[in-house]
Amino acid sequence: MDSVRDLVADLGRLQKLRVALTFKALQRENMTGPQLFILRELFMNEPRKLGDLAQAVHLSNSTVSGIVDRLERDGLVERRRDEQDRRVVWINTTNFCQQMKKANVEGLNREFYVGLEDKFTPEQIAMCKEVINTLIKHIEGKLEGLE
Repeated sequence: MDSVRDLVADLGRLQKLRVALTFKALQRENMTGPQLFILRELFMNEPRKLGDLAQAVHLSNSTVSGIVDRLERDGLVERRRDEQDRRVVWINTTNFCQQMKKANVEGLNREFYVGLEDKFTPEQIAMCKEVINTLIKHIEGKLEGLE
């Protein structure tokens, strides 16, 4: 059982390293860590309400509001009032932000994958995919049991 735990832990570490690489690329744009966390949340699921965004990054509404103010000032996000309920404000990334992400992250992805395929045989890649897909199916089955 420890070897399976180690494998899952290693996959988690791999994902964290991947996120760290992405953050490094975006830090070239002189953004702070909290700004990057907010943008990451928006990239994964936008538009978002301020309260939902604050909850996702485990910060207070006022803290997130200040971060969003700075991102908005820099042209990276925009606030939009909901058409049905004017009290609700949606936050989403701007076209400028999407272009910046594309330029930085796509370049990073190119750097990441260059030479990586040379380190594995097709058989090793297939075996890794099989193991990861088995883990995914197992976790999906656990999730379905909780619904």
